[in-house]
Amino acid sequence: MTPIILPPVDQTVALKIGEDINLLLDQISSHQLRLSHSYARLGCLMLKAKNEQLWMSLGYDRFSSMIEDIGKKIDRRRSQMYAILSVAEILSPYLAEEELEMIGIAKAHELRRFVKQSGQRPDVVIRDSELEEEEHPFFKEPLTLSGYATDPDVTAALLRVEVNKLLHQEEQPQGYWYENQGFYLLPDEKKEIEQFWAVGRAALGLSDEVSEHTWKKEVMLAAARECVSSWIAEAQHAD
Repeated sequence: MTPIILPPVDQTVALKIGEDINLLLDQISSHQLRLSHSYARLGCLMLKAKNEQLWMSLGYDRFSSMIEDIGKKIDRRRSQMYAILSVAEILSPYLAEEELEMIGIAKAHELRRFVKQSGQRPDVVIRDSELEEEEHPFFKEPLTLSGYATDPDVTAALLRVEVNKLLHQEEQPQGYWYENQGFYLLPDEKKEIEQFWAVGRAALGLSDEVSEHTWKKEVMLAAARECVSSWIAEAQHAD
């Protein structure tokens, strides 16, 4: 395998990114910024530090150490930090940093979900001007999903409705919306998780007609119930 040779780290850029991150963390901690928007910007800064290996010039032995340190400063778990980074990684090829900051992390998570599950760009058209002209006479151009997300009046919940339509998913209106913030897996760990989904789906006899988010919910609930019933005695004994 041919080794990848990275260009020398620009110390000036590294220090500037470090200063920007620290300033942003201070503002987040003191609630000077709207958290949704500041987290989106933080994700972009962390992505730049990762892609350009700037974390080395900031005194960290590895990028994960930088992520953990940032998380501690704003009281966020490692998984939450990587979820913020993942949004920037998946959406940065399509949206500028300023657009991501305008959209905010909550809505950006929905755009990330669409891109990841559909394999399509976030600027897919969701409203056609010809179809909408009679209902909205001032509607001039097709409306895209990412354009819809930039509207300050559009909440993450409203955006999720549009994403679910595009993914042909139905969301149950009852209960609470639960979203796993995500985490990084090694190749062998990823195989274990994929096997978990496959075995669970087969064991429960869930057909191909059931939507992915529905059967994964059933598998997860069944696994959780099984684990709780198996572990509760050990947990009580440990106490």
